[in-house]
Amino acid sequence: MRSISCYRAKMLYRGLYMEDSTIEILGTSKENICKEPKKKIGPLGYFVIIVKEILAILFWVYVFIKLFVFDIDVFLVDNFLPEYAWFLKYKFFILIGIIALIWLFTKNKTILSWAFYVFFYPIIILFWKIPFFIFKQKSWVLAFAITNSIISFLRSMKYSFIISALYLVSLAVIFNSSLKIFLWSATVMIFGIVLVTYIYRLILIFKPVGEFHVYITILSKFKESGYSTLALDSSIRNLPVESLEQKQIEKWTTNLQTSVLFNRICLFVAKKLRDYQNSGFNFLYYVLTILMLIVLTVFSFAAINYGIFRINNTLFSYPVTPNFFTFFYYSFNNLLFNSIQEIVPVLPISQTVSMMESMFALFLVAIFVSLLFSVRSQRHTDELNKIIKGIERQGEDMESFIKEEYKINSINDAMVELEKMKAGLIKFIYKITESLRY
Repeated sequence: MRSISCYRAKMLYRGLYMEDSTIEILGTSKENICKEPKKKIGPLGYFVIIVKEILAILFWVYVFIKLFVFDIDVFLVDNFLPEYAWFLKYKFFILIGIIALIWLFTKNKTILSWAFYVFFYPIIILFWKIPFFIFKQKSWVLAFAITNSIISFLRSMKYSFIISALYLVSLAVIFNSSLKIFLWSATVMIFGIVLVTYIYRLILIFKPVGEFHVYITILSKFKESGYSTLALDSSIRNLPVESLEQKQIEKWTTNLQTSVLFNRICLFVAKKLRDYQNSGFNFLYYVLTILMLIVLTVFSFAAINYGIFRINNTLFSYPVTPNFFTFFYYSFNNLLFNSIQEIVPVLPISQTVSMMESMFALFLVAIFVSLLFSVRSQRHTDELNKIIKGIERQGEDMESFIKEEYKINSINDAMVELEKMKAGLIKFIYKITESLRY
């Protein structure tokens, strides 16, 4: 075998180059001949990627804290660089100058790509990085778990937004206000939010699972509208395919392809939901729920205790004036029924708050046990089984529709017909069908 140049190989494929001797190209196709090797990312490339990620994260953390918590730049300058406080008055112009200086030594494409990446980082995370991560894992169970989380968030978005807004406003009042009426209102509000959150979680234990109903709702609506759009015209319904005109054949093929695809998708979704049910992700969801409640409880009671401390610092006994982290440490230990020497409640109000947090600790245990071993787990299983059967029924109804409307004996026969007609999605349909066997 003789080695040939890339140019000569291309000419051979195009029929534009001939030579006397026989040249063998074993295992080579037009698509992969002279394929350029992929460029590997070097250490500098990885460093640039990491810097871009860190910059985007820091930017959005700064934006969040600046908008919803406090002026972090003022806080940092006042505490660490007070002599440069005048910089804050001109920070916009300084930022513009830094960007202009960087732009001077970089290409337009580079600076624009970095700016686009940083400014749209949350969108990139949601619509590119997370889907790509799921695709890379090749796990439909993980995909359904994340999809269910998104559906759950969207279903309770109004409640979550209102509660989060009230919570953040209350925190801002506790940290920044000195008026007792505002401090009392904020501490009571945070306690009320914690109580409502626990009650809401407890209600969910006995409430039907709503996330999975979205699947069957979407599929059923598509099926109902599909019966009218996918039905054949009365003029061609009883005619053999061979006698149809070209446009009629295209219409017949498109409608049959959509019907078969819907049937396959229904069975595919039902199978993957059953895999999700058997995967143990429910247990992980329960654990994450409890962890979130623990964090909420510890942080909230730290804020409540800090708020009443700012109202009256004689409510606690302490060797050194405590800061918020001290109250966070106190709240964490109090949730575990442990006491610390740094802060000790000495008056009825602070002691009552301490007892309330201990009661919430018992509440946490009750919720966790209920999630794992009792009503929620069994209800979740029964509800999901009902949803899976409903989705399978949607697919079976579409199969009956295909048999009646197209006079085809089975889905397999329908796929054979689509293959004969060279339908555009037939390979995809076969791919889904193959996944149903495992």
